[in-house]
Parts: sequence; structure tokens; C-alpha cells
Amino acid sequence: EESFKHLITPGLIFEELGFKYVGPIDGHDVEKLVDSLRRVRKMKGPVLVHILTQKGKGFSRAEDDPWWGHAPGTFDKMTGEVSKKSSGLPRYQKVFGKGLIELADSDPNVVTITAAMPDGTSTDMFAKAHPQRYFDVGIAEGHGVTFAAGLATQGIKPIVAIYSTFLQRAYDNIVHDVALQGLPVIFGMDRAGIAGEDGPTHHGVLDIPYMLSVPGMTVTAPKDGTEMLALLRAAAQAGDGPWSVRWPRAAVPEEVPHLDEIDEIEPWTWEVLRRGEDAVLLATGTMVYSALEAASRLDAIGVRTSVVNCRFLKPFDRKIFEETVRSHPVVITLEEGQITNGFGAFMAREVAELGLANPPRVSALGIPDDFIEHGNRDVLLEELDLDPSGIARQVQVITGVGAELETA
Repeated sequence: EESFKHLITPGLIFEELGFKYVGPIDGHDVEKLVDSLRRVRKMKGPVLVHILTQKGKGFSRAEDDPWWGHAPGTFDKMTGEVSKKSSGLPRYQKVFGKGLIELADSDPNVVTITAAMPDGTSTDMFAKAHPQRYFDVGIAEGHGVTFAAGLATQGIKPIVAIYSTFLQRAYDNIVHDVALQGLPVIFGMDRAGIAGEDGPTHHGVLDIPYMLSVPGMTVTAPKDGTEMLALLRAAAQAGDGPWSVRWPRAAVPEEVPHLDEIDEIEPWTWEVLRRGEDAVLLATGTMVYSALEAASRLDAIGVRTSVVNCRFLKPFDRKIFEETVRSHPVVITLEEGQITNGFGAFMAREVAELGLANPPRVSALGIPDDFIEHGNRDVLLEELDLDPSGIARQVQVITGVGAELETA
């Protein structure tokens, strides 16, 4: 009888906890809502106001499809049609979703976990293909990570797909429940780097520093969609502790083949893409293609640069690292992440520990120690001098070689 009373009497449970309960109130009736809030303000003690709203109220397109209304971007207010400027290439999240299905098709131990981000991570695609191997834990990132750890103890291969910025909430779980146990959990971090119009709460600029700080964590940043899938497969095959793979909220730079058509990547290897004698650009993730374009611009003014794809941030390719550090007077790191305690700081320490008689100058290019505002991703990268033109200008200034680049 008491349980039934709690079920049918709004707010009774809160009143038993010492709250005064007011509601439910129609949150779309502004006059009634304002009047209720004015009366509540006069009450003594804690008050719980229960307000009911409907997402997208009054706009049929949003009412009919709540997911559409979450982050549609620019759209026609009459038809609800979203304005799309597409390169014709798929976005990283879609490549991830399709690749995840292909990986699971060939490995029955692969499962996927997300935290209320099925559409944003494209794990909703996986859910349709493998519903019994898909888990959405809701807005509970820490639980999702610890759940993954439990599965990993039983030989399951969990891939945890969460936005970079929200995985911060589970740092303690990553350290104590996954890394400390050396469990093979794979972290797929969407929206790594500049997340665009979603703004400072969604920019994923801290994952490189926080993942580098975790003992036993393999930290990776693919240069494109093909490499992303290759790294995810390598992580699933490794089974030797946690891995993290990060990718941006952007379209892939090149078409991506099916997973079974992609070459294997040997763990902890780098890739020398270009050679020059004036400086070496140690580029990570999205910065690899930008570094290559910047290097081409620098050629025109007489600055010869090497470019290395540092797809494994930790552990890293010590052979290529030492070769490039010893053969270049300037080492410049590039990362779409915060440079404070980031990859650049990590490499600077490693260079110092070589104890060279004539060490190279080391500079780090990346996100400054600040919160970045809302804006178009390409525009923000340009403002941060992390587009090819900005990178080229900074490299020319750092090296002091060649003619000054024209600003464009």
C-alpha cells in the first residue's frame, strides 16, 4: 500500500526527504511558470520544482525526431532541411561505425559500449548489426568504463566509444579499473581536437595529456580513416592492455576501403613520409596531412622539412625518433590537442634524456593553455595557426631559414 501511494502521488518521495515539492508544471506555459517560480522563491527550506517540457516543442520536425533536434547545425526554419556542405567523403564516425561492424563480423568477442552517444559515435549502426553485443549505459561514462573492464576479464574485447571530452569523467575508472589491472579495453574517442560549433564543453583537447599519463596505455592518433580502422584492429588483436584511438569531428581526407583490404600496422611504429634537412615535423593524427601541405609550402621558400606520422604516441618508435632527432637541428611537434603536458612536452623530455652534446631545438605546436570558443572547425584551426598556412609560417619563424612566407 505504501509503495502504491509513492507511485501515484507526485513528489511524495521528495517530501519524505525534506523537500517541498511543487509541480508538475507545464514548462511551455511561461506565465504559469514565472508565477510558480515567484511563489517558490518565498518558501523556506529546500524546494524541488517539477517542470515538464517537450524537446522541440512547437516545431514539428524536432518533435517528430528528437535526435534530429539535438545538434542539427544550420537548417531551414520552415522545412527543417539541414544545410550541408559536404566534401563527398564520409565522416570519421561513419567510417568507425562501419569498420566496427566488419571487425565484429570476424571476431565474436568484440562488443561495443557507449554512454548515450549512439548517433554521435555511429554505434547505432553496430546496434542494428549486432544488438546482443551492443550496450548503451546512458550518461554514466565511469560505469561504462568499469563495465568494459569487467567484460575484459572474461576474454571479451570491449570497444568503448565516447567523446573525448566526456571520457574525462571516467579518468579514475580508466586508471584503477582498467590500466591498473592491465585489461585490454579499447577506447575510441570521437570529437578529439576541435569539435566546432559545440564549443568549449565539447572540444576534445585534453585526451592526449590524460591518456599519456596512464601507465600501460597505448596512445594512438591515426592520420586518416584507413589508419583508424587499422589501429582499431591492431588493438583488438593485441590483447595486452588498454589502447586509445582518437579521431576528429570531420570528414576523412581520403576514401576508406573495407577492413579486410587494409594492411596490418605493426604496433608502435612511425612512418617517415617526407625528408628534408632543416627541420622535422613530428605530426600526430589530423596534423599529418596539414604538415605535409605545410612542408610543400615551405619548399617554395627554401625550407626543407621532414614529416613523420607519429601514429603511436606511446609507446613510440624509438628507432625513427632517434634517427630524426639526431639528424635535424629543429624538431617541431604537431598535435590537435592541448600542448600543456601533451605530445610535444613528452617528446621534449625524451629528447633531453638522449643527452646529446648538440641537441636540436624542440618546439610544440598545438592548442594553447586556454578554453577555445564556439566556431567552425576549419576557422578555429586557422585562428590557432594549425592550418597548413599557419603551420608553415610558424615553422619558418622557428627555423629562421628561407624567405618570409606571405600571409594569406
